[in-house]
Amino acid sequence: MRFPMPHYPSEFEIPDDWLREAGVIGFTPLTTSYRSTDGTTLVPLTAIEPVPRLVKKDFRGFERNRLIRLLKGFVSGDEIEPVPLSEQPLLEFAPTPYRFRVRNGFHRFYGSIAVGYEYLPSTIL
Repeated sequence: MRFPMPHYPSEFEIPDDWLREAGVIGFTPLTTSYRSTDGTTLVPLTAIEPVPRLVKKDFRGFERNRLIRLLKGFVSGDEIEPVPLSEQPLLEFAPTPYRFRVRNGFHRFYGSIAVGYEYLPSTIL
């Protein structure tokens, strides 16, 4: 299944059989983000620069087992660690609509978009 990127003119894909196995097909989130630890900051996904993933994994940068386990956690409401983000400097000569960049959390970032969350639980570094 293909998913549009928020605030960016592109899409990404997750295999349908992975989504079925994770129980995501037909899932409608009741919250704006996945459940995470106390003290996290909810950052709009539209404020986070899309993460390029050039590492070869099981499918276009995704590790199958890791992504399925994460998506199952979203569906069952498990507590999942926040994503570390770095704040981007504001540059007048090269403006960007993104205030933050993912440091570590490729699967959590893309998984959140795939299930329909609006925010990403984060720690700002």
